[in-house]
Amino acid sequence: MWKKVVIIGAGPTGLLLAHYLLRREQYQVEIYERRDDPLRKEFEAERTFPINLQERGRKALRKIEGLENAITEESVWIYGTNSHSKKSRRIPRKQPLVCLDRNQLVKLILQHLEKTVDSNRLKLSFNSKLISLDDTKNTVNIEVENGEVLTVNYDRLVAADGARSRIRQHLVNKKGLESEVSYVPEDYKSVFFQQPSNPDLQLDRDTIHAQTLKDRTRMLLVPQPEDQLNGVIVFDTKNNPFENFSSQADVFEFMKTNFPFFSPCLSGEEAEALLERPIGKVLTVRCDRFHEDSKILMLGDAAHAVSPSLGQGCNAGLEDVLIFDQVLDQYQDNWEKTLPAFSEKRVPDAHALKELSDYAFPRRKILVAELFLRLKIKRFLNRLFPNLFKPFVFDLLLDSNISYREILQANQGWINRLKKADR
Repeated sequence: MWKKVVIIGAGPTGLLLAHYLLRREQYQVEIYERRDDPLRKEFEAERTFPINLQERGRKALRKIEGLENAITEESVWIYGTNSHSKKSRRIPRKQPLVCLDRNQLVKLILQHLEKTVDSNRLKLSFNSKLISLDDTKNTVNIEVENGEVLTVNYDRLVAADGARSRIRQHLVNKKGLESEVSYVPEDYKSVFFQQPSNPDLQLDRDTIHAQTLKDRTRMLLVPQPEDQLNGVIVFDTKNNPFENFSSQADVFEFMKTNFPFFSPCLSGEEAEALLERPIGKVLTVRCDRFHEDSKILMLGDAAHAVSPSLGQGCNAGLEDVLIFDQVLDQYQDNWEKTLPAFSEKRVPDAHALKELSDYAFPRRKILVAELFLRLKIKRFLNRLFPNLFKPFVFDLLLDSNISYREILQANQGWINRLKKADR
């Protein structure tokens, strides 16, 4: 008899979990997602952003035969970062990153899921919004596209529904879950640029491009297929540069003055879109556990949303799935033992990741220069004396599977320095 697992949320984490569970013979999976089916309808552009997949996330994808290759074939390989100011400085990477748009990542995982699993054990429902749940009856109420509300039974329920998780909020209200939810004190707008036709003005196609201004406004651009450059412009919540713009000319002038390396990539259409594109706000989430009894599990941003400053959110969510699968193996699919063991193993890492994401990357320009100096020195010492000197925090995050707890412990001095600077 199959156990019915209901997953709320069809992002990368929820879809990958479905892959993992359906490799086991005892599960039937139903996924409910409030947005449209991405294979049948395009997502709105302003709701997407570039993802860089590191070894931490790719290792989780690799467990599903053919999935990592399907994703890397549609991605761009990144071999470093270009830091722009008056001049550009290229900082090479030891291990390349795999970069693609988040919506494209969702499509590729979903395509692979539909193509490879037993359709009798998988149900996918889009435009299906969680309204409420009753954990005493093991049911959820789902509003489907025509407005009808369906009552769905579950044996196990998984919250993969993001930082604004309704399941997590239910556990806070009804089950005493301790959860801290806060906004990052910075807002952002997604940007969608194109390489200019003039070769002399084009940006490197194999590096991430970044620039930070004195007022902490910064821009990040990530190369995408077909010469696109997607990214974000991040600014202090109280210092929104777009508030005073009323025309394309204002946007072009701002870009030319502040981001001269990037301005040739801005089209008139995108300048107009930037004026209208809504501001994005980032929530962070910190919970004392990731489960409730033996029935409910939280993964990804629903359990531990973090600042995007280190590009760890998606990678951490994918790693959640890998670790949960390992704990399921350890306890032979006994969820009564698996869920508390997963929380015990994963919560300290999630708390460490939040601290790293909040403080590891400096917002002050002078500290950015110090960061690159430390990175260079650490790499030099690590090459000479690998047993004595560990790589700097960013290389550990991007190139290794070392736990977030260990990375925080090894770099606590740097984190404390940035905490002090932000006071």
